[in-house]
Amino acid sequence: MSVSVTMPIRKVAVLGAGVMGAQIAAHLSNAGIDTVLFDLPAATGNPNAISLKALDNLKKLKPAPLMSASRIDGIVPANYGSDLALLADCDLVIEAIAERLDWKADLYAKIAPHLAEHAILASNTSGLSIEALAANVPAALQSRFCGIHFF
Repeated sequence: MSVSVTMPIRKVAVLGAGVMGAQIAAHLSNAGIDTVLFDLPAATGNPNAISLKALDNLKKLKPAPLMSASRIDGIVPANYGSDLALLADCDLVIEAIAERLDWKADLYAKIAPHLAEHAILASNTSGLSIEALAANVPAALQSRFCGIHFF
């Protein structure tokens, strides 16, 4: 017997506001999906400064990753220090941080308590084994973990 399950993706968190993460956030916003772009809290000033800088950089890229300038408003800047509660409303969480297994494992453990029971956790890795990553995902999340990659 085949079972088909569909789940609407209404809100997505992207973990990592580097070039890849920010452009993933842009494409999600282009599709009309509410997006939260996370990164580390800034050492000084606005704690969301890293994510805000990434959003500012999106406006300067050629070709533009945003189909219109107003799509930037669909991306909320956030940080791992004070904004993890924003993950509770996300249907999909895409991790796009540096290709370090230890960093990814630490991040998975940090966000796990904040994810909804239905949320899918995906890694945008291009260089690490999904099997190795899955082994570092908290047990309660392993059945909802997958790889997803944007080019």
